[in-house]
Amino acid sequence: MQIRILWALCLAAFALASCGNGTEEAEESNRPSFKPILGTDFYEVRRAFDNGLSYDSIGFVQVPEWHLKFIDEDSIQVYSIIEDSMFTYTVYHDHEDYFHFARESWKVIDVHPDSLLLQRLSLRGLKVDKERSNVYMRFYSKRYIDEVLQTTVEALRRPGPNDTAFVRQMVARANAYLEPDSAFASMDYAQLTSRHPSMSVSKRKIDSLKQSAAHAYLYPEYDLTIDNAYKDFYYTFSVVVDTAGTLHLGDITTAVMPEFLESRERVIQGIIDVYLANWLDVTPATTLGMRHGSVVYLRVRGRQW
Repeated sequence: MQIRILWALCLAAFALASCGNGTEEAEESNRPSFKPILGTDFYEVRRAFDNGLSYDSIGFVQVPEWHLKFIDEDSIQVYSIIEDSMFTYTVYHDHEDYFHFARESWKVIDVHPDSLLLQRLSLRGLKVDKERSNVYMRFYSKRYIDEVLQTTVEALRRPGPNDTAFVRQMVARANAYLEPDSAFASMDYAQLTSRHPSMSVSKRKIDSLKQSAAHAYLYPEYDLTIDNAYKDFYYTFSVVVDTAGTLHLGDITTAVMPEFLESRERVIQGIIDVYLANWLDVTPATTLGMRHGSVVYLRVRGRQW
């Protein structure tokens, strides 16, 4: 309850800070109306950056997944995949075509009985961060999808030819330069499993309160424990996984003095060559069916016993 009150207060403060020019009547006259789409089920069919692509150069992908329905000018229902249910939110009008609902901020670009285009806004304090507000979401009504297009939501949500061409370029770059800066992340990130009884492997879970869901595939982390190691040790580092599943040392993330960096690299490379290369099964990352170099982050602990 306190969170909802705080959210409402923040929105009110944002509205006061954003207005100030023109009269209240002028603001209302410029406000888009949701009356033409009340009661209509809309499914998100495309989510893309302002360049028209769903992917960026590091492998982050905009995934269309929303299902919403305006039930009044100031009320909206949004489907939750986790809860498998529709939840009702209040729609707060800010000024002109800016709105807030479902704990997000939006600019309404276009409202049509069969389509809806929203721009997702990123706020910095009480102002819109224009550089980061570069994501657009296209919705179609269920009637339009079923009767006019005669297709499915799943088919419409598939990446387009421009996405495929862009990903192909990023894959070529990642495979040509097996370095962390050139690697391409993937929702189908590299998988590591142990094939030796003395090694255990577990994928580290993200902190959902501090990290976005995309963090899990952009920066996949694994904890590896090696029993009967040559000595006790604990190192954190990244590796680039190539299309054959071979591990290439990336960056050492354990704190180390510059004068000891070279010797530390030799030690970790030895651990990769002796233990990881022989005791791990590695499945490379793939995007749109294409294998490519990607980065995984490892926390490797060795125990003598």
